[in-house]
Amino acid sequence: MRKTLGIASLLFWLVACSGGSGGGLFGGGNPTFPPCDPGTQVQLANPLPGQTGVNPAIGQIEIVANGNTDTLYTTYQQWSLTLYDGSGNVYPGNGLNLVSDPGGPHPYASDFYYASSVSGLISGRTYTVRLGWVGQNCNEVAVGSFST
Repeated sequence: MRKTLGIASLLFWLVACSGGSGGGLFGGGNPTFPPCDPGTQVQLANPLPGQTGVNPAIGQIEIVANGNTDTLYTTYQQWSLTLYDGSGNVYPGNGLNLVSDPGGPHPYASDFYYASSVSGLISGRTYTVRLGWVGQNCNEVAVGSFST
């Protein structure tokens, strides 16, 4: 009985504490919160959206945004990327850093690149990358997916 209560308590706290950026335990978020709005178009840059065979030791995930007159650019240190695999595993990244990527994709007229470090990825999995505004009551938004 104690073991069951302990597990139930742990699950309660995992779910209760998984808010913050609004991603929820498995990326579903809280249906009462709006999506996190970066104020511009954003997509996965490295790896590319839909890319397969990505080295699981990639270490850094990069996104590209349209321009620098938006919420994301003025607050990028408060945003992070989180990866979710199809097995329900969560791979949190650290806060975003503004990076230079002259060889990266250029989907917009004015491209600005941001990166977040991640670790522990596993071969043979598909990962959905979600962008969240840490500490805000909003749901992370998907920016792309890739496979290792």
